[in-house]
Amino acid sequence: MSLPWYIPLTKIFFMSISNYYVVTKITNKKIQNKVLLLISCLVVGVIYTCIRNQTSILVAYPIYYIIFSITYSTYSNTEIQRGVFLSTITNAISIIALITASIISFLFMKINKLNMTKYSLIEYFIIGIVQITLIYLFFKIKRFKFGIAFMNNKMQKNILKVIGMFISIIILIVYTIYFIYSNVRIGTIFFILFVIGAFLMIYWIKKSITKYYKEKMKERTVEIQQEQIKQQDEKIKNLQTELADVLQINHKYSHRISAMEKAVTKLGTKLQANEEFAEECGDILSSIKKLSKEYKEEVASVIKETKLPKTNIFSIDNLLEYMKQESEKDKIDFELNLDFDISEILETKIPQSKLETMIADHIRDAIIAINCSDNKKRKIKVVLDKEDNNYQIKFYDTGIEFEIETLSNLGLKRITTHKSAGGSGIGFMTTFETLKQCKASLIIEEYSDLEYTKAVIIKFDNKNEYRIHSYRAEEIKNKIKDNRIIIE
Repeated sequence: MSLPWYIPLTKIFFMSISNYYVVTKITNKKIQNKVLLLISCLVVGVIYTCIRNQTSILVAYPIYYIIFSITYSTYSNTEIQRGVFLSTITNAISIIALITASIISFLFMKINKLNMTKYSLIEYFIIGIVQITLIYLFFKIKRFKFGIAFMNNKMQKNILKVIGMFISIIILIVYTIYFIYSNVRIGTIFFILFVIGAFLMIYWIKKSITKYYKEKMKERTVEIQQEQIKQQDEKIKNLQTELADVLQINHKYSHRISAMEKAVTKLGTKLQANEEFAEECGDILSSIKKLSKEYKEEVASVIKETKLPKTNIFSIDNLLEYMKQESEKDKIDFELNLDFDISEILETKIPQSKLETMIADHIRDAIIAINCSDNKKRKIKVVLDKEDNNYQIKFYDTGIEFEIETLSNLGLKRITTHKSAGGSGIGFMTTFETLKQCKASLIIEEYSDLEYTKAVIIKFDNKNEYRIHSYRAEEIKNKIKDNRIIIE
């Protein structure tokens, strides 16, 4: 069936623009010469129109697909196998957008009672604009903003890519055949098949992205674990070196200290018989003090400062190092454990500025709590790990417990157990605001028989709960009647 020349030309022109936009977004590569691109889309449209009016869509569209695949592979300097794969996926996505645009345009014109002729140029132009708009909006979705990640890798032989190729080919075939039949019944069947293919395509993209990110996460986890092993190996090596140096120093001073010991013993015997050896005693004590000072200085010179593991984010590493120094000023041991790449939560869970504020606030609170405690163990431990596939930040300390009134009012008003020691209560107010925005939960754990007395846990579980796990849960339940707090 021969169509007015402007119909296939308009369709393929917009289809080509859509295809190039999709493929550049998939690969996250910008189009350098947009004018040349538009000209090439017009030329391809003219070629397709000539073939379409001389033959049929069964011949014309496969030829267009081949031309696009070759053109893209040449233009992007991509191997033909990858070019064909990307072209097939791209065409399938563009066709889904085209059919959706056709339905939207039809409904719009129907609702607004716009009468168009059978082959109206304006109608096809509107469909083309809607098609491009739908593609544009699709790639404005946060997950797809910087391309479809799993397609950026070189072709790999895996079942998901084979399935994607198969679904795309089915969509292309169904689309092509759909326009051949004027029979309503057969056309309806093919349209239903197309809709099924479109849903399968969407499901495939979602499944492939999930698999891709899981693999990347596994790779990153392995990298982190390898880095941690490397750090532990270096730490062990440093400790071994320090031990060897200390042993050498001990060997150096052991004989001198033994000689001093004998001299002091001898002096004690003399003092029992005669009190005239006070001057000699002073000389020996002076020598012992000097020797002890030398010993301590040499041992201190080989005992190096323990370095914190790195997040590889400068401002956060700098902050943690500063908080470690602040802890050590108060003779508090500071420990940091990293079990995942912190950039993972910055990309998906919490802004960096809010994370830094949260870390600083809760470490500062822990320092104050320890300074208010009589506990001889003075320790803080910050842990970043995952539980039930949820990211967590844990702040452990050996400080005093929260007062029950404080637990009751956290997040409602500024309240602190340690006002006299510098606590303001602002930290938890800020934390609760952040938790609400991030849909994260606050969990406070209290222990009676563990190394630490309590832990403040931020859990990114999309629940935004406030939970208390405590050995004194019954006491807390009796004093707190607040449905927002889950006490266990």
